[in-house]
Amino acid sequence: MNTKSIPACLALAAGFVTCLLSFIQHVDSVVFAKRFIIVCIIFYIIGVAVSVVINMNFKEMEQDEGELEESESEEGGSEDSSLEENSEDEFE
Repeated sequence: MNTKSIPACLALAAGFVTCLLSFIQHVDSVVFAKRFIIVCIIFYIIGVAVSVVINMNFKEMEQDEGELEESESEEGGSEDSSLEENSEDEFE
């Protein structure tokens, strides 16, 4: 899964909300700049943490699915050949 854009999107969304709230509150430019930078950095770090957690969980899920597919292919291979033999016997 592509999770590279999660931190940036989260930081931009938080920055946008900060801009709106600062505009509504008529905040001074210096205070706005400080708030904006702090909020963007904090939410970027949160986004990186979320991205890492998602990557770890999907990596485990892919490994589990791979193991499940391998076990099914080992069991299913013998069943497929016996089904083919049975179907050939029916048509003869």
